[in-house]
Amino acid sequence: MSAHVLVIRSSRQAVAQVTGEVDIATAPRIRQALIDTIHRDERVVIDLGRLEFCDCAGLSALIAAQKAARAYGTALAIRNIPPQLARLLRCIPHTLPITPDNRRGVPAQSPAQAAG
Repeated sequence: MSAHVLVIRSSRQAVAQVTGEVDIATAPRIRQALIDTIHRDERVVIDLGRLEFCDCAGLSALIAAQKAARAYGTALAIRNIPPQLARLLRCIPHTLPITPDNRRGVPAQSPAQAAG
């Protein structure tokens, strides 16, 4: 399966909808699409509501997007985390900017976020 990023822009923000399977084969392309969006927009929401699979390479792409957002001063949020990715994120320390939602999975928090 393939993965895609569809960017929808409004006057307030860009929403980058990630679809399909983000794995070792597709993660580099997804990473670049997210970083390109972050470079162009002041506010970006990464929507994972249509994500079917994400492995460690996909997680790395999300972390690269977070680093790019910090470097460029772009406000970044991640929403609609699938249950499989939410479980992974609960097991590792991270500072990804995840927004709570009730549509998919459980909002993911790192152990540091849960303690603080």
